[in-house]
Amino acid sequence: MKPDWTHVVTWLLVLGGWGVVHWATLCRDRRKEKREISANVCKNLLALQDNAIDFHTAQYFEVRKSTDIAQQVERVAIQLQKCPLEELQIPIARIVALRQRITRQNIDPTSFAPQSADSNLILEIRNAVTDVIAAIEDGRERVWR
Repeated sequence: MKPDWTHVVTWLLVLGGWGVVHWATLCRDRRKEKREISANVCKNLLALQDNAIDFHTAQYFEVRKSTDIAQQVERVAIQLQKCPLEELQIPIARIVALRQRITRQNIDPTSFAPQSADSNLILEIRNAVTDVIAAIEDGRERVWR
């Protein structure tokens, strides 16, 4: 006949195993959710880039587009500084550079001038977006393996 304590050990092993599996599943789900959030921000950045290029290459100044772009930049900057993306530690300088490249020139109706697709301003916008996306991807690989 087996001693009574063997049943206790068996149940402790079962419960402990379940706890470990459950914890690992939760960690995996959290990482997946964080990766999805960062992927969405990257998509938002690419949409912002497209909108900014459309605005800056337009033949005339559009107030609504100007306002929309400024709000998009602000939303992305806020998202990058909130949880969970704050864990990636995106350099503030890159966020500031993104904002400056998109809104510092040509966003004011008094100084608006249509840009060509290969102008320095458009190139700077593309580079700033690429830099922020690269920082997100680097941080994601470093922090959320």
